[in-house]
Amino acid sequence: MNKITEQTGILLNAGTNELEVLVFTLGQSVCGVNVAKVREVVRWMPPTRTPGLHPSVEGMFKLRGEVIAMVDLCRHLGIDTTESSDEDRRIIVTEFNGRRTAFVVDSVEQIHRLSWTSIEPVPSFGGIEGVGERAMSACTGVLKLGERLVLMIDFESVADSIVFDEKLHKAEIAAPPPGLDRSKLRIVVAEDSGFMRGLLGQVLERAGFGKVEAFVDGQAAWDRLEASEPGEIDLLLADIEMPRVDGLHLTSRIRQSHKLSSLPVVLFSSLVTEDNRKKGEQVGANAQIAKPELARVVSVIDDIMHKRAAA
Repeated sequence: MNKITEQTGILLNAGTNELEVLVFTLGQSVCGVNVAKVREVVRWMPPTRTPGLHPSVEGMFKLRGEVIAMVDLCRHLGIDTTESSDEDRRIIVTEFNGRRTAFVVDSVEQIHRLSWTSIEPVPSFGGIEGVGERAMSACTGVLKLGERLVLMIDFESVADSIVFDEKLHKAEIAAPPPGLDRSKLRIVVAEDSGFMRGLLGQVLERAGFGKVEAFVDGQAAWDRLEASEPGEIDLLLADIEMPRVDGLHLTSRIRQSHKLSSLPVVLFSSLVTEDNRKKGEQVGANAQIAKPELARVVSVIDDIMHKRAAA
């Protein structure tokens, strides 16, 4: 496997609740990543080691004229790779949140096209046998692939902990528009990443939103919305990539629901690019925000709710 082109991406039709997963190995663990985040896969090459880098970063390497940080994913997740050879190792070059990062893995298998319903949320208790706590903390779901369990790795949280500047998460939050009381708005958040759920919770709480309910996947959020009274929920803030039901399919369900069809939906995802933005529009999202623009989440919610109150 040499290159994964943009045309190979997931969700060729918006709202189908499908994705493509690139399966790879880390030690004895079988893992996966959404192909939509993968630019290409190349053979391992020695990086240039640079002083002062994060311990998980092997160094920098140049690919087609671009210098990219190379992250040793096994080292970062505390996974033993003593049996891995340089011949088998691969570099997964990703692109999300407006930047490219490379992740070294022990080997790459193949791409599987499947439904988000095949991916279950991470177990709340007990974990998975043979998988350490650090690896589980970076896992956003578990894919059942035949007899094997494939850990869906949250590359975003790994990259966040290594290369993100903290100021990205501490941007100033503007005051609400006149007449808008954030504390009275009830917001449902659907986000599978524990790391990002925590950040969203902090930002929304700091902004004064007092009624926020967070769910780990689209199905759990849908169950909550479907059980709500008409007008009980004011807005849904949802990721796109989620186990069981993704954000696009969740939005499509809402628009087809007699009770929920008018519910404002804001998609907040690293997959919000110019090309993918059309898919959010097709399913009826009110707004789409690219991660990690956390402060913009607040301003967009303010704008939507202020306009609804004035209508």
